[in-house]
Amino acid sequence: MALWLWALSASISIALVLSSASALTPDGEALLELKAAFNDTKRLLRSWRRADPNPCGWTGITCHFPNLRVRSINLPYMQLGGIISPSIGKLQRLNRLALHQNSLHGPIPAEIRNCTELKALYLRANYLQGSIPPEIGELTHLAILDLSSNLLRGTIPPSIGSLTNLRFLNLSTNFFSGEIPDVGILGTFRNTSFVGNLELCGLPIQKLCRSSMGFPAVLPHPGSLASPGIPPVSTKRTTHFLNGIIIGAMSTMALALVAVLGFLWICLLSRKGKVGGKYIKVDKQFVQDVGSKLIAFHGNLPYSSGEIIKKLELLDEEDIVGSGGFGTVFKIVMDDNNVYAVKRIDRNCDESDQIFERELEILGSVKHINLVNLRGYCRLPSAKLLIYDYLALGSLDHYLHENGQDEQPLNWNARMKIALGSARGLAYLHHDCSPGIVHRDIKSSNILLDRSLEPHVSDFGLAKLLVDDDTHITTVVAGTFGYLAPEYLLNGQATEKSDVYSFGVLLLELVTGKRPTDPSFVKRGLNVVGWLNTLTGEHRLEEVVDEKCGCVDAEAIEAILDIAAMCTDANPDDRPSMNGVLKMLEEEIMSPCLCDFYEPHLDI
Repeated sequence: MALWLWALSASISIALVLSSASALTPDGEALLELKAAFNDTKRLLRSWRRADPNPCGWTGITCHFPNLRVRSINLPYMQLGGIISPSIGKLQRLNRLALHQNSLHGPIPAEIRNCTELKALYLRANYLQGSIPPEIGELTHLAILDLSSNLLRGTIPPSIGSLTNLRFLNLSTNFFSGEIPDVGILGTFRNTSFVGNLELCGLPIQKLCRSSMGFPAVLPHPGSLASPGIPPVSTKRTTHFLNGIIIGAMSTMALALVAVLGFLWICLLSRKGKVGGKYIKVDKQFVQDVGSKLIAFHGNLPYSSGEIIKKLELLDEEDIVGSGGFGTVFKIVMDDNNVYAVKRIDRNCDESDQIFERELEILGSVKHINLVNLRGYCRLPSAKLLIYDYLALGSLDHYLHENGQDEQPLNWNARMKIALGSARGLAYLHHDCSPGIVHRDIKSSNILLDRSLEPHVSDFGLAKLLVDDDTHITTVVAGTFGYLAPEYLLNGQATEKSDVYSFGVLLLELVTGKRPTDPSFVKRGLNVVGWLNTLTGEHRLEEVVDEKCGCVDAEAIEAILDIAAMCTDANPDDRPSMNGVLKMLEEEIMSPCLCDFYEPHLDI
């Protein structure tokens, strides 16, 4: 009997040992809890199995060795829905969490504070809600924080200022509000870290905050904002901005509508100069015309109607900064030195004004760091006006091909920064807007540059609104021949894949420094795509790259040309999506040489 009991006990012990040896690690259990909170409709996480002894071979997972603790979760572009489970806090050795370009919603869990070794947090381009948990300020090793293009709200927690290792911050294109805390490391980041949050104010974006009485609050000198224990941060703010006063906001929406309506009336009619080849007679009585209408998207014109009208009355032909297939663009400068672009739409579309205005409201709600911000619309009896942010360096076409490079030449890194930002903006239109927006007219003159060479895609959605279905090939698109996909020229049907083709041509334009229909191509009956195919077939890549790019590694050139070749494939079905293009560009461009120039290396 004793022998039998001993054998039974031994068998149970052996079973327990074997079971323990094959049991999933605690980190693996935490990952399964994360998976349960995700909505993995494509079953891309099917390799995450409880039967495995550890998660180190699972999709997107890397581990520390030999302890098998999870080091990295890398799951971008996986079409994941659902939420981020608080179980993320159980992964205490996690260094990198990359869940960008998915469809996650819900809050950022405060339990992330337990990931004390976290260095990089990429959550951009989801639908995350709520506020930034102040606990993120406890992640002392954090070097990269990208929460851009979400639905986050509330104020920016001052605790982020204590992250002394933070070298990249992107909170753009959310709904944050209030004053940006100018403490610690937060004071070192530029406007691009916060753009697209209409209710933010403060020194980092050079926008005055208003007191509870509605008057502009005086912004103190940067040195006076330092908190005890946090050294003051040097800034290069302009003193005239700090001393400027923005005249009170519009008292009511009704006044705003009538006023700005009037402002644009006078703007259009008051031009004594030449507009788009036609002279416009100024007649101020139209300001009160019943046919006038103003829409300020999201209250995004922080001026009284009188201020705007005053500026529009002064517009003349000397204020023209551009013209194209859709109309003439004017520059207006407000008293606080903020600058806007006013585009006069030449095409008459009175028969569909209601649809036109509805579509414009949709376009006005589209916000992204790499899209030009549409601030408002004004309908006048004689014209239609669109109000945009003004981009100081103008179009890429002008900068690349005319005299824009005289002061600041576009080297290879700058061009790749422009390519990457343009791809992000276009991918956002295709994949993150609902319904998706096909641009139809991607070209270098529709890529506008700010002073830091950050690209902004312009005129998105306008081609669909302003071009008749039966005439758009000859009246608008023919003006940009060379960017057009073969199938678009053949049948006039614009799709996301025809945008991809145009973007591929834009890539080649950046690499070569030549317009798609450069005379050197045309003489041989080619465009830039055919010319490139000829040179690569003859192994003459040294003739491809613009000499102003500087010294560029041959492998880097070939990688970008390969992406451009995929984009310009004659068969649209064989072209990648813009999300695919963006992913390839991020992998190729985010190299150490670009870390200081643009964004941090993605290998963290």
